[in-house]
Amino acid sequence: MRTVVLFFFALAGPALGQLTWENPEQTFEAKSLDRAIVAKYRFTNVGTEPVKVLDVRASCGCTTTALSKTEFAPGESGEIEAKFTFGGRTGEQQKAIAVTTSASPEQPTILRLVVNIEETVKIQPAFVMWMAGEPAVSKTIRITVAEDAPVKIESVVSDNSGVKVQMAELRAGKEYELQVVPDDTRQPTVAKLMIKTNYPPDNPEMRCAYARIIKLHSWGG
Repeated sequence: MRTVVLFFFALAGPALGQLTWENPEQTFEAKSLDRAIVAKYRFTNVGTEPVKVLDVRASCGCTTTALSKTEFAPGESGEIEAKFTFGGRTGEQQKAIAVTTSASPEQPTILRLVVNIEETVKIQPAFVMWMAGEPAVSKTIRITVAEDAPVKIESVVSDNSGVKVQMAELRAGKEYELQVVPDDTRQPTVAKLMIKTNYPPDNPEMRCAYARIIKLHSWGG
């Protein structure tokens, strides 16, 4: 899953006013079972006057920031710590942190955080389709479980008796293949394929894929 951050602050370079930043853009690769990451943005006051950090604001509530002090003398360094809590998010996540200082109160510095979160269970494709009237051939959906995840696919069930699904385990606990086929394709229909996992143990997750037969409408006379 991809999150697009709307940078509602004015964009700025890595050095504004009297503060310079060592690494204003940071990227992390997170495992499927990770719950959060912490990024540390180090800066130095390279000017001749003290600089005060007036405000540190993240672009969403899932990211919190911490700063041990707010005023920095010439030559002094500091660090802003940003913690991004995943909260079930997967895929590429982009976050922004705006830092406003007394040296440049009208133009915040934008720190950037990118986290690529591995999916615990990946379903490809999550949707298969037939045109009404075409041959009712089997179509394939593949399921991959992250290597570090203690997850197993226990079963898959179609909620539509006219669409059948069979599951085969290709690699123990890690790779599965679904063969999906409708009884016939004469009429439009849709089926939800409910994929049951065994994790977490107290409330196992249910994932879904979909199968659909569609009919094209003709236009004109």
